[in-house]
Amino acid sequence: MSERDTGSVSEERRTEPTPATPRQWQTDMLSDLFRYPLDAGYTDAAAARRKHGPLPAGTRRVRRIVTVVACLIIGVLFSVAYLQVVERAPGRATARAGLIRDIEQRQEHTNGLARRAEALQAEVFKLREEALADTSLGQLREVEAAAGMRKVTGDGVVVTMADGPNAAGERLAQVLDVDLQLVTNALWASGAEAISVNGQRLTAATPIRAAGSAIVVGNAHVISPYEVAAIGPSDMADRFNETETASVYRAYADDKQYEMRFDVDERDDLELPAAVMPRLRYATVPQPSPSGSPSPSTSPSGGGK
Repeated sequence: MSERDTGSVSEERRTEPTPATPRQWQTDMLSDLFRYPLDAGYTDAAAARRKHGPLPAGTRRVRRIVTVVACLIIGVLFSVAYLQVVERAPGRATARAGLIRDIEQRQEHTNGLARRAEALQAEVFKLREEALADTSLGQLREVEAAAGMRKVTGDGVVVTMADGPNAAGERLAQVLDVDLQLVTNALWASGAEAISVNGQRLTAATPIRAAGSAIVVGNAHVISPYEVAAIGPSDMADRFNETETASVYRAYADDKQYEMRFDVDERDDLELPAAVMPRLRYATVPQPSPSGSPSPSTSPSGGGK
């Protein structure tokens, strides 16, 4: 093969078609925005106007009139609404102030009734102690102290809980009724002998519940900060700090997202008030029926109030 032939062959190899690589198209949003500033709908509307010609003068005039009338109607509606809001503002403020006064008066009346109930209960205790013998009196005092019906003093622990700064938008930063329930249950399990929440003594029949956005202990409304005071053995604080409940709320207090307050302090000479005696139910002996078998009671508890 000649050199020329070789050169022609090499030329042919150089000019062999190479497989075409697929093109990749990418959209440059910024370039498209400057290239096509108007939405496609406006372009289509302009093209339709050019195709069908401008609107008749009568149609344009009607549209202007309709637009003006609509704007006037909307303006009148906004003006009327504004005037109504301004006129009703003093009435709403007066009604709100009246409701606040009514709530404060009822709260003061409720507090007065609670103080009277405590005073009457103390008087009943005094008369009963005067009528009982010394041996029965000691046993009665121990039972009443254990049941929460008598004021007690002693060393113990105070657990303070309060809402975090983000409580309005973060539910986990807010102290709920279930949080107080968990803490009091952990204190009972740690050996507490008497517990009170913000001065409200807990008994076996005292609920801790939510009433809307408020927390109610028994019949009393309590607000943040919440102080859970407990009287018990000397190692109660250590035992409580080792519980899972204390670990969870300590983590909430350390978390910057919640920053719920949670403090555990040992206190000397705590004084917990007595709880108001609840309404009691008394059992009665059922009267035998003529057949000799006792008649069933119609009361759910088997007795009367």
